[in-house]
Amino acid sequence: MTSPSNLSRLRYESTVGAGTPMVAALGRLLNGGDEVRMIQGTFSGTLGFVMSQLEAGQAYSEVVQEAHRKGYTEPDPRDDLGGTDVARKALILARTMGLKLEMADLQPQPLFPDELAQLPVPEFLAGLTSLNAQYEGQVQKARNQDQVLRYVATIEDGKCEVGLKSVAKLTPMGQLNGTDNLIEIHTDVYRETPLVVQGAG
Repeated sequence: MTSPSNLSRLRYESTVGAGTPMVAALGRLLNGGDEVRMIQGTFSGTLGFVMSQLEAGQAYSEVVQEAHRKGYTEPDPRDDLGGTDVARKALILARTMGLKLEMADLQPQPLFPDELAQLPVPEFLAGLTSLNAQYEGQVQKARNQDQVLRYVATIEDGKCEVGLKSVAKLTPMGQLNGTDNLIEIHTDVYRETPLVVQGAG
């Protein structure tokens, strides 16, 4: 497990947020003695693109197919849509905070049902049309409450949750567009307004 005292010797910045200094920001807070109360973030450029396009009115199946064509997803889009990559990044941050968590403790919410999990990629992509109405409804429900959908990792009270979440539109996370990643760090110092780091992921 990584403790704040080891951050100067072990470099793993690009494992979360690529070139965006999310790990560095967290490390500086920890090394400064600030108590981190909660971390919330979007750590997948692919899923950020998907959420943005859903918000713009595009059908879920079409968004995923477009992301696949553009190379935003892995060759098998389920590697992104399953949420495992986001969970791994959240676990890195949680361990940086000193939490004793393992991947088995995280249960990321996949954005596809079990019946599509074992299909070949072309059949999987074709099968996503069955989810269009579901996600259209979720987008509209969020919009009716001045919210938007984001795929979010939340670390709080020694636990980590990863999945689809409605967030207020007029917040940094709600204003995200495209493939950018974002982290909000809530601490004793940054209690009312969290420290926000945003950039390409």
